[in-house]
Amino acid sequence: MIFLIVALVALAFVVLWNFDLHKILFVKLRSQNAGDAAALAAARWQGVTLNLIGRLNVLQAVAVMDTLTRGDGDYSESRLISELQARLCFVGPVVGLSAAQQAAKNNGAFVNSSFTAALNSHAAAVATTYPTRFRIPPWENNPATPTAWDDYAEMLFAVAGNGVAADADNVRRFVDYADSGHPLLNPNFYDAVATGDWCWFYFHAMDLLRDYRNWRDWPPLPVIVMPEPMNSEYFGLHLAKAATLEDVPGLSRAGARELLGELERLSGRALTQEVARVAVDWFIYRPDAWGRWTNYIPEGFPFDGRVKAEYDYLGADAAVRLETRVDRVSPRSSGDDIAWTAAAKPFGFLEGPTTPTRWGLVLPAYREVRLIPVDTSTASAGGSHPGWAEHIYDHLPIYMERGLSGLTPGCWYCEVLRRWENDEFRRLGREWIEQYSAACRRPSGPGGGPGGGTRRGH
Repeated sequence: MIFLIVALVALAFVVLWNFDLHKILFVKLRSQNAGDAAALAAARWQGVTLNLIGRLNVLQAVAVMDTLTRGDGDYSESRLISELQARLCFVGPVVGLSAAQQAAKNNGAFVNSSFTAALNSHAAAVATTYPTRFRIPPWENNPATPTAWDDYAEMLFAVAGNGVAADADNVRRFVDYADSGHPLLNPNFYDAVATGDWCWFYFHAMDLLRDYRNWRDWPPLPVIVMPEPMNSEYFGLHLAKAATLEDVPGLSRAGARELLGELERLSGRALTQEVARVAVDWFIYRPDAWGRWTNYIPEGFPFDGRVKAEYDYLGADAAVRLETRVDRVSPRSSGDDIAWTAAAKPFGFLEGPTTPTRWGLVLPAYREVRLIPVDTSTASAGGSHPGWAEHIYDHLPIYMERGLSGLTPGCWYCEVLRRWENDEFRRLGREWIEQYSAACRRPSGPGGGPGGGTRRGH
């Protein structure tokens, strides 16, 4: 009887452990499917929006030509087209954010209360603080109220109201100021400390790692200058404006003639060279964000094959994060936190084939979306961490005055600074670099982990 009891107890533990194992694997697989679906849904809307803005650029050329033909100098149609494009820069990506939530839920993901609360909080900040922080709104409403910021906040409130299951992992908030010249305002510094990326210090901040003693060694914080808001903070398109087609960065005179020829082909209308000289808003790819994709991918990344020339562009992509917790039924077992990140990108090409960025002007070119490795996306190495704006505006000034005692509990960036202030942590970094710095490879893009590896492993 004693033997049978012991055997039954052991068997019960095996059954419970096996149940927990299968439950964890099931949730991981479900999270992966939901995350991949969410990233694809968001990227699809990025492609749709870019195509709409591109078609409006074609319509802009027709409107300018019609005005030149009439000779009345009234470019009111052009202004309306530009205003619609400005709205699309926000509406399209936020619709993508909403579509990502629905795709994640359709694949078994549940609403994450912390993600939902963070989006609600940000929407409230947009409604209350953005009108004073950014005097020039991204578009003008007629009548003036509600303002553009009211519209944007309502869109975010609507997404949060339905519950957030997949959080955007490459958010670029307008208040998330970054300055690569000052480590405390450089998100890459925090990612390197959090992940132990000593290669980043070897290439970018070796003097800091070698000479730092305490918080009094930091240089003064610079004055923070707010950017001009133009692209959505969530799944932004990274676009800019050019006053004339001749002002498109990097476009030669021959390129301008080729661009007019492409606009003629797409519109079916004859266009004169004067169209390229008229000052209206043309929506273009921001050169610093739409470079070559292969120049951004970390050196040595394990690609199977090559990136086709017509797809070798960076720009818009969508990265998402799912987080959930699995409770175990085994006695004295705690739950498991499961996280999954995924990224996707809209792909397309112009006739040639060549990249959509050939002439710098946004044109309808996007045909499909594909999942891409997270390490090749624009998501930061450590992923998105809520609270960057609060950290740089509220926490850093106190830290600069008081040191460790001024760090705010519960702030991820503050906890990273606590780790950085540990002398033993920095000593280990210096020793690692002395022994293994030869293994570091300077990343051409977002950067790798220690020894030049990838940041997240997928």
